[in-house]
Amino acid sequence: MYKRIIRNAGWLFSTQVLGGLVGVVTLAMMARTVGPVGLGVIAIVQAYTRIVGRLIRLEPWQSVIRYRMEALEAGDTERFKRLLKASIIIDMAGALVAGSVAVGLASVAIPLLNLSEEHTRYVQVLSLGLFFTLQPTGIAILRVLDRFDLLARIDFSTVIVRFALTAVAFWFGSGIWAFIVILLVERILSGSLGFAFGLRELRRRGYTQILTPRLHGVLGKNPGFLRLLWNSNINVILRQSTQRFDIVILSAFADTALVGAYFLARRLSHATLRLVRPLSQAVYPELVRIWSSGTARAFRKPVVTTTLVLGGLSVVFYVPAAFYMGDLLALFFGEGFRDAALLVSVQLLAVAIYLSGIMANPSMQTIRKDRELVWITLIATVLFFALTVPLIVWLGPVGLSLNHVLFNLLWLGSCGVVIHDTVRARKTIETRASPIQTEVHA
Repeated sequence: MYKRIIRNAGWLFSTQVLGGLVGVVTLAMMARTVGPVGLGVIAIVQAYTRIVGRLIRLEPWQSVIRYRMEALEAGDTERFKRLLKASIIIDMAGALVAGSVAVGLASVAIPLLNLSEEHTRYVQVLSLGLFFTLQPTGIAILRVLDRFDLLARIDFSTVIVRFALTAVAFWFGSGIWAFIVILLVERILSGSLGFAFGLRELRRRGYTQILTPRLHGVLGKNPGFLRLLWNSNINVILRQSTQRFDIVILSAFADTALVGAYFLARRLSHATLRLVRPLSQAVYPELVRIWSSGTARAFRKPVVTTTLVLGGLSVVFYVPAAFYMGDLLALFFGEGFRDAALLVSVQLLAVAIYLSGIMANPSMQTIRKDRELVWITLIATVLFFALTVPLIVWLGPVGLSLNHVLFNLLWLGSCGVVIHDTVRARKTIETRASPIQTEVHA
């Protein structure tokens, strides 16, 4: 198990580290080219398309991975094909509806986003990328087939394409339009390449005629599929709403330059998350295997070990970065962003807390506490939005970043309690059953 986790996480981690570094350089070139105001416009436009896409589309990859692993253990190829066909249909329907809604509502959304009519085309063009979102099924295929290396190469290739195009735009001093087109190209590539290579890998392994099986009976053979699909997506929607609507809300209280500074903080936080997220992605299939056929103790060990290691690393790297944040921002992004040092430091603190408990989400999914996960995320999200406006009025963008710190503390603490109680209950059952099994064996 540990060899597979290390191998798969290593593939993703190596490309995510390089991708994160390249992403920061790409962000620096974009920030220096368009400045705080232009960066704020790009941030608001991107937030709109991501909000629409996240609210409308259902991503089936978690459900496919869980039930595909069960089908794999049972040797049921037909069951896997039906799961895959259902996933493709869900992806295609979601992409069509999300793209149509985003383009259709662009002119209505512009005034609400505190932008001018000239920015309508930005929103409409970037919204076209939503029509090419087949990434969730591609992710599920490549992870199930243990092709994390191929998935990593695809992600890194997309990052390199964006970097190259941004470098050209930076060299010629292009305006906002150039970066909107670059973001569109990136979205099309990230939404379609994984799916295309996933289908190729399926054919290579003998899985042909994927769309031939009828969907009749897919729910009967996979009890709980829709529940996990719904709950996992609701949890992600709730959690990501705090990372999407925050920019939109801030735009109503702050000028575009401050929104640009906040966007910079959020993008740096995202780059940091890229370094550790591969571990969560690689460990999820292993946790499913352990919980299905192992013991509570075997499940608890990797979860606790990973949490302690990541918590220590977060402290080691965060403290010096926060101390020199102002100089680092001025060096990489320009003097216009030096004053955002406190904002970025608070945002990175929220990320450090989240990184320490990166195992919470896959653990909750594995132990079938997806319903509890939704309730925890819902309560934390409601509190986040209840505090958003007062904290912005009181502290400005820094208050919004502080709200992310409070959200992560509440969310991780609650998940930790549920995981601890569930594992302890299973351990108790195993302890009671052990003497009985020993007596029967004798």
